Amino acid sequence: MQKGELKEIHGSYYARYYGDGKRVTKKLGRVSDFATENDARLAFELFMREVNTEGFTPEPTTVLRTFVVQQYFPTATTRLRGSSIKGYKASWKHLEPRLGRMKVSAVRPVDVQQAMDSIVKANPHLKLATLTRVKSFAHEVFTEARLLGLRDDNPTTGVRINCSREARVKTETTAYSLDEIKSILNVLTGATKVLIAVAAYTGLRRSEIIGLRWADYDGKTLTVRRNICFGEKGEMSVEAPKTPASHAPVPVIRPLRLILDDWKSKAEIEEATGFSWVFPASFVRTEHDDDLLDDRQLTPLSPTNVLRDVILPALEKTDIQWKGYHAFRRGLATNLRALGVDDLTISEIMRHSDVQVTRRAYIKRVSEKSVEAMSRLEEAVALKKPLRKQQPRNGTALTGQRAQ
Repeated sequence: MQKGELKEIHGSYYARYYGDGKRVTKKLGRVSDFATENDARLAFELFMREVNTEGFTPEPTTVLRTFVVQQYFPTATTRLRGSSIKGYKASWKHLEPRLGRMKVSAVRPVDVQQAMDSIVKANPHLKLATLTRVKSFAHEVFTEARLLGLRDDNPTTGVRINCSREARVKTETTAYSLDEIKSILNVLTGATKVLIAVAAYTGLRRSEIIGLRWADYDGKTLTVRRNICFGEKGEMSVEAPKTPASHAPVPVIRPLRLILDDWKSKAEIEEATGFSWVFPASFVRTEHDDDLLDDRQLTPLSPTNVLRDVILPALEKTDIQWKGYHAFRRGLATNLRALGVDDLTISEIMRHSDVQVTRRAYIKRVSEKSVEAMSRLEEAVALKKPLRKQQPRNGTALTGQRAQ
């Protein structure tokens, strides 16, 4: 088992160890990412546990903390997306101090229930959706244990999430209107303006936009061929599109085409090729895997840095609130629906595998029947005439008394 070493180099913490007989250096994060050096040390120890997973054989008596770090996460990484692993690790931070010391085979439903109740009590601000993800993660961990023969059941079965009514209220998602989009684009310039224009007029996800290369643009469409995902410490990785449906061309409307063509002409002056990122970082601080580097040895830019350094300062000049990158994707679906485009076509443009996803989570609208009903009420109020009582189909008048 390797101990490795924690090194601080040029304002960042790195883990150094030997892998396949070669010295490996892995960035854990910037110094500013950790509150104290002890926090960096804890992150280093967790990382080294994962490095030492090879040869690890879990037993029923293995404590849950060791099982999750040395068995579950290393195997899950091979089959799950980086964003899913990131979310699961956030869930584990809630469960680890409550169940981590127990043996895998000893955890009972009552223990999981008490852990969930403790999480709710300690974090009253957590929404039902977050708590559900914590429970789902626990379910996945014990499913892994059951499949390995470490136990015969899953102790998360039947566990309830006893959160408050306020926590059960779903947070309403937001979408940008066309007027808001135009106002935002008016205060942006350069790469940031192009990035937001792509988000607003194609509905591509943030990770898809950052992962665009010039070969993905043919002058008429943008085709998603990869995602750029971010780990716990902001580290980048290249992954396949989210779903098979995501791997599809998206039409580019003329206003966006003009913006993209102008941006491409400037990139060509800087000797960009089809392999070059559409949105490259201005410089690279550390070493990266080859699939993150283009022909100019640049990585994609960081959308978090762009938001902090460019977008938020620019929006201070307007009355528009930042609603998140995904609000542009929801905005496209909503704006298309307002223009009379049918839901199936919108779903195709959004590259959803199920139109119900588009209707449920992306189109922000009031039903046409509701609008018509309220219009009739408005007309009646404007005329100041008493409303006629509705007559039943059999012709019997409606009164306060039962018809005789």
